[in-house]
Amino acid sequence: MTRAVLLLFIGILSASPDADADGVLIFGATRNTGLEVAKILSARGEPVTAFVRPSSDVGELEQLGVSYFKGDAMDADDVAAAITSRDFNAVISTLGGGRGERPPDLVGTINIVDAMERANTKRLIVVTIIGPGKSMVMVPEPQRKSLGGVIALKVQAENYIFDSELDYTILRPGQLTSNPRSGIIRISEDTAPTGPVTRSDLADMVVKVYDDSSSVGKVYQVIGDDPLATVRMDRQ
Repeated sequence: MTRAVLLLFIGILSASPDADADGVLIFGATRNTGLEVAKILSARGEPVTAFVRPSSDVGELEQLGVSYFKGDAMDADDVAAAITSRDFNAVISTLGGGRGERPPDLVGTINIVDAMERANTKRLIVVTIIGPGKSMVMVPEPQRKSLGGVIALKVQAENYIFDSELDYTILRPGQLTSNPRSGIIRISEDTAPTGPVTRSDLADMVVKVYDDSSSVGKVYQVIGDDPLATVRMDRQ
């Protein structure tokens, strides 16, 4: 083996997740983006553990062969027990609020960050939303009022992550759809016009930053344009 090839091989290993650790722990893996991430990682043989509520439907996770840990993201003890249950390469969070629920966007994130710091689990990847920080310029004016409460929670969650000592990466998508993967997507540290983003495309970007050690400490705007959603909006 030549020195150049050896150095290349070492570089690949250093940029890849730790093969000796127990894969990833995903918060929000029973549906939407989190489930799409679980599909990608499990398909390539990566050990995946999902943090799920006791009432969640785990049927799709079981079909994927994904392990799961039952608990409530709003409960700090439950979160800590999950994070210390294995030696995870990374924790991925796609937590978000829903109607009629106590939104876990902030409290759930705080619990995850605190538990990871105590357990010395460093790598965290979080999906938030277009709106915090400089990405506010990407939010159309009518949506700034309707999404104001959600954006405020995400701002606080992001700030808590920034103040931690974790190796974080934050992804900020805009409007999400459940349409098929389009491949029309990229991530950028700068702001740029963006359209609807499919959850499958977003999942591809989550895995991309998980695989890339140079993404540590970065905040990315997710730039996409789901063609099916765009066609529907144009017809309205």
